[in-house]
Amino acid sequence: MVEHNRKNIVIAVDAMGGDFAPEEIVKGSLDGARRSGVDILLVGDEDVVLEVLEPQDIDGVNVSVVPSFGKVEEGENPIQALRTRPKSSVSTCVGLLKQNKADAMVTMGSTGAAMASATLGLGLLGSLDRPCLGGPVLTLAPHTAILDLGSNIDSRPNQLLNFATMGCVFARKFFGVSSPTVGLLSIGSEEGKGNRQVKDAFPIFAQSHLNFIGNVEGFDLLSNKANVIVCDGFVGNIILKFAESMGDAASEFLENQLHGKLEAEDLSDLKYKMWELTNLSKQMSGPLFGVNGNVIIGHGASKATEIAGAIHTAKRCVLLELVQGIEDELKILQNGVVA
Repeated sequence: MVEHNRKNIVIAVDAMGGDFAPEEIVKGSLDGARRSGVDILLVGDEDVVLEVLEPQDIDGVNVSVVPSFGKVEEGENPIQALRTRPKSSVSTCVGLLKQNKADAMVTMGSTGAAMASATLGLGLLGSLDRPCLGGPVLTLAPHTAILDLGSNIDSRPNQLLNFATMGCVFARKFFGVSSPTVGLLSIGSEEGKGNRQVKDAFPIFAQSHLNFIGNVEGFDLLSNKANVIVCDGFVGNIILKFAESMGDAASEFLENQLHGKLEAEDLSDLKYKMWELTNLSKQMSGPLFGVNGNVIIGHGASKATEIAGAIHTAKRCVLLELVQGIEDELKILQNGVVA
């Protein structure tokens, strides 16, 4: 595990990852450095990153460029790409974390590549066999986290319990909830409802040390009924993508309904607020739970504002010692201790 022993927290940022890299990544990194008071290592093609960085105002910001070679594109086979490009931007970020030259890393690039690189380079905590993605619902349900959001398909019941355990640590540290409630996402609240996976997981959750409240349904995602909602990555990723499309559709609907009834500037502001409120995937930059280091993965379409937000999340993970908290909680789970 990375130990923070510097004056400032250092965040390695994958400058080549994401739809709007490197321009938006660089801008967001500088903004995040100022707002969060951290040092930034911009990792990427040195000439390209320096060209973007050169006209920027870097007064009062401690930023350095760390050269890397190549990047992993969305849609590529992550393992094959990492083998052919071992010095890619995401791999270099992981290397900085492993070498204790950075306290955390942020990437908006290929999720698969970030997961594979972090898992191979940093290792997994405890007896975990898979990491998982998750994070807060933010504005609409500020004290609810959803795990898994797409990193694992067809998860076994004991893996779902691991996800819940890691989510509880996140909820305690980020939400300040001492005893987070945990719900299994299903098609009905009653025990016995759901597919075989949920039915098999229910008794395991009920006998665990977690504050398990039973099954929750789709409409509970935004009701604050549970602090941690657990689902298979197949289901979680569908939720994520549906929320993304809902944000886009809702903002367009508002524009069509209110065009000519509001000033253009007011309408544009309202449209953006609606989109930001409902677009879960755009809001979310969350930890890769279970790896032995602070790895923050965000949406590929993120722009400067979201990059700055991800950097703030990375800083909080370091200060709140999220990785150590997860490691300690997994030991309790594995030892069969009931709280």
